[in-house]
Amino acid sequence: VGINYIDLLKKSSSLAFVFSSIIFVFYLSIENRTHFLQRDRMTGFYRRDFYEKKLNKLDNFSMLLIDIDNFKKINDTYGHKKGDDVIRQVARLIMDNIRQKDIAIRWGGEEFIIIFNSMDCSSLYSRAEYICNLISREPICGLDITISIGGLCEQDTTFTESYRRADAALYESKHNGRNRVTIV
Repeated sequence: VGINYIDLLKKSSSLAFVFSSIIFVFYLSIENRTHFLQRDRMTGFYRRDFYEKKLNKLDNFSMLLIDIDNFKKINDTYGHKKGDDVIRQVARLIMDNIRQKDIAIRWGGEEFIIIFNSMDCSSLYSRAEYICNLISREPICGLDITISIGGLCEQDTTFTESYRRADAALYESKHNGRNRVTIV
C-alpha cells in the first residue's frame, strides 16, 4: 500500500483551512460578545457598569458631564421612541466631535461622561462649547434640543471626587438657564 503524498497534502491543507476558519469565527464571536458587553447598544458609548471600576484607576484626566435638557418633557410629549432617537443623535454628534482616544460613557438615561486625557482647560472649554453649540444649532429629530455641560479640568484626584465636582458644575449650568457650559 503506497501513500500518495500529493493527496495527503491536499487533504491536510483542506483540514488546516477548516480549522483556521473555525478558529477565526470563534475569535469574531468572542470579539462581538466583548463589544456587546462593553458598549451601550443605543449609543455605542461604553456602558457605565462596564467602565465604572476602571475610572477609579485613572489619574490626571479632564471630564465633561453632559445632560440633555428637559429630556423628560421630550419622552412625555413625543414618546420614548422619539426620546431614544434624540439620545442616539446627540450621542452621534458627541462621538463625531471628540478624539478617538477620548472615552465616551453613557452614564444614565440621557447623561453622558466624556473622559479626556492630555487636554488643558482652555481646550476642554472650547470642546465643550463647540459640542453645546453644535447640538443647539440645528433641530434633532425635528426638535429643538439643548444640552448642559459640567466639566472638570485635569486634576490629580479620584474619579469619585471629580464626578462630584463635575456634577456640581452641571447643576450650575442647569440652574443658570441650561444650554451652557460650566468648567471648574
